[in-house]
Amino acid sequence: MEIAKAGIPLHVHAELTNTIDGFLDQVEQINKEYPIKNLRWTLAHFNQSNASQLERMKRLGMYAAVHPWNVINGGIMNGIFGEDALDQPPLATIQGSGIMWGFGSDGSAANQYMPFIALHYAVTGRMTSGLKVMRQPISREDALIAYTRHNSFFVFQENNLGSLQPGKYADLAVLDRDYLTVPADQIKDIKPVMTMVGGRVVYEPTVASATR
Repeated sequence: MEIAKAGIPLHVHAELTNTIDGFLDQVEQINKEYPIKNLRWTLAHFNQSNASQLERMKRLGMYAAVHPWNVINGGIMNGIFGEDALDQPPLATIQGSGIMWGFGSDGSAANQYMPFIALHYAVTGRMTSGLKVMRQPISREDALIAYTRHNSFFVFQENNLGSLQPGKYADLAVLDRDYLTVPADQIKDIKPVMTMVGGRVVYEPTVASATR
């Protein structure tokens, strides 16, 4: 209540169905007294989410920061949840809900920190081994937008980061193949050949090798 009263953003882990429902019950009560719309209140991980929860969040003006477990724990997830693991998280349902959502890794504890492995998973529903662990894949464009442009919104940097536009920071990577056109099973293998931060080259392996 006090967080909403003070107009403070909230980013809280809510992974399981009951946990998500519990948070939403509380937020709905708080919202009656202190509306949270535009405060960027976010539920993170969000693995066992469903369409009814997404609709509640949309009415509240909430967001989702999706950090899937089964990118690297697909076999374990299947052993625990069985067939239901294939919808944890339901990426296509989340994408189709109309809410703002970001896609990420949560470091290497729950996911894989390398973005193209996570993007490969989002597009194919598969782990790097080829094992199918998610049955709601999304398009390459939607996955990339969630990983870049939308994530900048969550850190209040949408005017500086997330897309290549005049006036924004020149933070970018040059890749060894085209993410949008390579065969989907090659997305996980994409590597950077140059990285820029603020318009300055900070990584360029070919140059580094040539000067050794």
